[in-house]
Amino acid sequence: MLPHTERLLLGPGPSPVAPRVMRAMGAPILSHLDPDMMAILDDVRARLARMFRAPSDALAFAISGTGTSGMEAAVANVTRPGTRALVVVTGYFGDRLGQMLQRYGATVSRVDTPWGRASDPSQVERALNEEGADVVAMVHAETSTGVLNPVAELCRVAAARGALTIVDAVTSFGAHPVDVASWGADVVYSCTQKGLGAPSGLAPIVFSSRARSLPRAAAATDTRRSFYFDLALLEDYWLRRKYHHTISAPLVYALREALVAVEDEGLEKRWARHE
Repeated sequence: MLPHTERLLLGPGPSPVAPRVMRAMGAPILSHLDPDMMAILDDVRARLARMFRAPSDALAFAISGTGTSGMEAAVANVTRPGTRALVVVTGYFGDRLGQMLQRYGATVSRVDTPWGRASDPSQVERALNEEGADVVAMVHAETSTGVLNPVAELCRVAAARGALTIVDAVTSFGAHPVDVASWGADVVYSCTQKGLGAPSGLAPIVFSSRARSLPRAAAATDTRRSFYFDLALLEDYWLRRKYHHTISAPLVYALREALVAVEDEGLEKRWARHE
């Protein structure tokens, strides 16, 4: 039986969806390859790039799936068997990042911080000096504890040692400053149902130019691990209109309307409202 009473959602899952976003989902369905749909997707890409504050050579788009699909897409495209990964763990989702990296064949080491406390960049720097890493993965705002980690400093420490960075911005995107360009982050992913105030089902994500080069290099040596999350194939769909999967038109409409709502309010004002 469907709910008929609107609820104020204050848990760690979805946030309330604005009426304008709900109305957008009722627009007529378009084919995933319809030229009008592709124009909408181009608009979504541009709005996501602005909201991520991504550099001009980065690619921003949305994975068809929840925030966890964004996490897996990030891991799948920068990890190969034997990749050395350092995970900054301050709660449940940092731990999940470590588990996912292991499943994709990475050799994982961790810098653990007691739950409820932010990570210490000096500890991460020490671990990198002692063990090295190809990838450093971290959570910006840890959903399980509410802790905000010093991502800008963590990315700086990783970049100084040549490591690629993955940042989970599932909770922070749309509610707290996320600045991919100034961080120098390589892959940042989020979801639609928290700071954006849209229904769950898409995962905004951005890949730096460096991260974008890895999947095609992997294709040349046949070391790819995923089809659905293969960035080379997803780029072909979002940029070159080649079929990959059937994206949900209503969810795309909702995401676009939510992004328009953010710009209507003003990103800085929105951040201030969530402080």
